[in-house]
Amino acid sequence: MLVFPILNGLWQGFVISILLFGPAFFKLVHTSIQEGFKKGVILASGVFLSDLLVAILCVFGAAEFMQSPNFQKLYSLFASVALVLLGLKYFRHQYKAFLQSYSARVPSTKSLLKGFWLNLINPFTFILWFNVMASISKEYLGEPHYKLLLGVNLISILVVLFMMDVIKVFLSHLIGKRLNSRIVFHVNKYFGILLMVIGGIFLMRFISMIM
Repeated sequence: MLVFPILNGLWQGFVISILLFGPAFFKLVHTSIQEGFKKGVILASGVFLSDLLVAILCVFGAAEFMQSPNFQKLYSLFASVALVLLGLKYFRHQYKAFLQSYSARVPSTKSLLKGFWLNLINPFTFILWFNVMASISKEYLGEPHYKLLLGVNLISILVVLFMMDVIKVFLSHLIGKRLNSRIVFHVNKYFGILLMVIGGIFLMRFISMIM
């Protein structure tokens, strides 16, 4: 009985992971290159927890509120400002200051929280999980074990997403081992630009929603 929702979750999680490119993805790659495999996995755990939170909120009926135009407008504005400011921080980093932060040990809790909020700050994370929940709910509607099947499918998706993130962390870490501090410094700069671009996209989304 549970084979179908597990298999369903496996391919859905794989497809979502391949198509998902948000600030959390770029931070995942950036952290793995600069801080190593362990910190990358901790950050991926934060992403996993934020996905789990949004999925649980959808299950318990918060989807309607989070899909409301007012929520989407405010969240897009908040995300755009936060990402642009964070991007500026990375972009304006001077080389000497970067070397100090590069050699400093970042607390694991900080990496976990970064993964959590960078994924949560993305308005498209909510849109993604609205669509995922709507899709898998239709699959099992009318089934006698509806909640069980839905839960197994959902957990399978989350597990695959986490495993795919760990693979991305591992590959990024392998690349990072071959880069010197000067190159990683420039990666930081490009990461800052990427965050500002994504923030700009969210700002344009906000403007289009109020016009």
